[in-house]
Amino acid sequence: MLLKTSSAILATVLCAGVAHASVPVGTLPPTQTQGDIAWISGGIGMSQAKAFEQAEQNYPLTLEFLLKPEHKGTPAEFTAAIPTTITDSHGDKVLSATAQGPFMLLKLPAGRYTVVAEHRGHKLVRHVVVGHGHHRVVFEWLVGQNMAA
Repeated sequence: MLLKTSSAILATVLCAGVAHASVPVGTLPPTQTQGDIAWISGGIGMSQAKAFEQAEQNYPLTLEFLLKPEHKGTPAEFTAAIPTTITDSHGDKVLSATAQGPFMLLKLPAGRYTVVAEHRGHKLVRHVVVGHGHHRVVFEWLVGQNMAA
C-alpha cells in the first residue's frame, strides 16, 4: 500500500513539474526610473512577452510597438529599439528613453501626456490620459517600399 501511495504521489509531482515546464517563465528586466516615472521595456521572445502581458495590469500605461507589412492579411511583427519621448500637458519632457523591446510598461502620475515614438525616422504621436485603470497604446508603422523592416 505504501508503495502504491508513494508511486501516486511521485507521479503527481512529476506531472505537475512537466506541466509547469511546458510554459516557460519569462523574467522581467530591471525597473528604470527618470524623475517620477518608473518603467520596464522588453518583451523579446515568447516567454518574456508573456511575462510582460501578465505584469501590465500593475502599470497604468502600456506602449506596444509593431511593424505592419504592406500586404493585407500578413500579421504585424513586434519591433524594438524605439526612441520614445513623453511630455506632460505643459509640454515638459518627463521621459526620454529607448524601448528595448516591443513593450514598455510605465508607472507615471495621473495626467495628460503626449507620447512620441520613432522608427527609422518616422514619428508617431499619441495623446494619452492616465488616471484610473490601465491604458494600452499601440504604435504601428506601415512597412512599405520607402521603409524597410
